[in-house]
Amino acid sequence: MSRRESILSFLRQQSKGWIFVQALALVALIGLVDFITGYEVTFFPFYSIPILLTVFFGSQRLAAAISLCSAFAWWWADTASGHVYAREWHHIWDTVVRLMFFCLVMFAGTAIRQQRDATRARVALLERLHRLEHDIIHISERERQRIGRDLHDGVCQYLAAIGFTTGLLKKELLTASPAHAKIASDVADLLNDAIVRTRDLSRGLSPVDGDERGLELALADLTSTNTRLTGIYCAFVCPEPVPIEDNEVSVHLFRIAQEALNNAAKHGHARSVIISLQESAGKVSLTVSDDGKGFQPPPVEQRGIGLNIMAYRARTIGGNLTIQPNSPSGTTVSCTIERTASGDLPPELIQYE
Repeated sequence: MSRRESILSFLRQQSKGWIFVQALALVALIGLVDFITGYEVTFFPFYSIPILLTVFFGSQRLAAAISLCSAFAWWWADTASGHVYAREWHHIWDTVVRLMFFCLVMFAGTAIRQQRDATRARVALLERLHRLEHDIIHISERERQRIGRDLHDGVCQYLAAIGFTTGLLKKELLTASPAHAKIASDVADLLNDAIVRTRDLSRGLSPVDGDERGLELALADLTSTNTRLTGIYCAFVCPEPVPIEDNEVSVHLFRIAQEALNNAAKHGHARSVIISLQESAGKVSLTVSDDGKGFQPPPVEQRGIGLNIMAYRARTIGGNLTIQPNSPSGTTVSCTIERTASGDLPPELIQYE
């Protein structure tokens, strides 16, 4: 801790009454020095020190009292040092002018303190909001994973058991009643389709395995599933393995890619989407490019929840989210992370180019 921080910490720990006593003693000391130096040397600006001390670490009422004491101390020093005025009202006028100056110092210090307190309140509010956002995202992701596991271990197994029983029933009906066997076969096919859809849903809710290659496998599965379900051509490109040990980072990157893919299909009306994952010069880059109609960056206050969540996910893992036009058409969403990032967050979460 620096000397300045130590002094500020010491003053913050003092009571307002003790701050007033110290400021009063400082006024007396300055008044004594003002008397010793004589009226020829202007010393009154130094009375601002105890006034500001009381403003920042005491209260405005105590600062007003210190301002009055400072005016009195200056008047005493000026009179005791033998300053002779042609008229008495000149002396009174000089005292009033000094008092006005001290009051202006008090009001200026109060305004600065209020601005400082407001800034600190905003910073504290932002920190609480960031913690709340992190908790919401974390709880949401945990619930997704839980539901995904329940679907995979519960519903899928239950449907598989029903499908197996239906298959046995079909075999029993093949000789006794071929028409009913056909119905049983159709039911078995529907059950198999339901199992596939449920497993796809389960993987979507809990997409990334815990190993370091989990993100690559999840993105490859995401593109193949979207191609099958939506008819939009989706491809995953990863020239070289990009191991990511932190599963939370992998999940956030996957969700960014998933949201960008959904936006390309829903809003961009894209016919093809390319998701790429690569590492270069210590930076991991996730890029989602489409050939849709493009994207017009909305004003900050009109950003949708999807963009804000993508931005927050990028910031949470120390990344930088960029949205820019694709050539010749479409949009490119990129998230870049430095492996050696200190965790400092960029002031602007989304950059438009």
